[in-house]
Amino acid sequence: MPSPLSSPPVPRADKRAHLVDTALRLFAAGGYHAIGVDRVLAEAGVAKKTLYTHFPSKNALIAEVLRERDRRFRASLAAFVDRRSAPLDRLAGVFAWHRQWFEEPGFAGCMFLNVAAEFHGEVAELQLLAREHKQAVETYLVGLLEPLTGIDAAPALAADFNLLLDGAIGVALVSGEAGAAERAWSMARRLLPATA
Repeated sequence: MPSPLSSPPVPRADKRAHLVDTALRLFAAGGYHAIGVDRVLAEAGVAKKTLYTHFPSKNALIAEVLRERDRRFRASLAAFVDRRSAPLDRLAGVFAWHRQWFEEPGFAGCMFLNVAAEFHGEVAELQLLAREHKQAVETYLVGLLEPLTGIDAAPALAADFNLLLDGAIGVALVSGEAGAAERAWSMARRLLPATA
């Protein structure tokens, strides 16, 4: 399974993409406040002028990192789920994908939950990007749930499933227990109609 953090190698000539890729890797592992601009520049091998040519501030770089993380996360999840055909199996695939993510070396939790915690009440754009990502995941879950529950029940269940996934992410981060994904799926399965 492609990692939510992985991407094709970025040509060094595309310095903007290389900066984003480097910053994504560093912020995911070390946090947003702990990783300074100088560290990103050193790892990317670019000058400060290059950074500020593309991004007027560190927060602007973080915002682009979050947009890229969202693209990678959702593409990887969809590709994994799309290998399955039965509706219930596709829904279970969301939790199986999370299990594999939790088992990755260096798993450091959700970048969107982390940015919301680190910048709580400080940077509206970053809070909005976190909220939009979570909403996009929930909307994706609605689409997977509709064949199983019908259109009316799917939104409320999707919100519950999203909550279970975020809980599993937290448990996996704190305890190192990748099996939190299966526990979340077991709880989610009990919320579905018996006919699903």
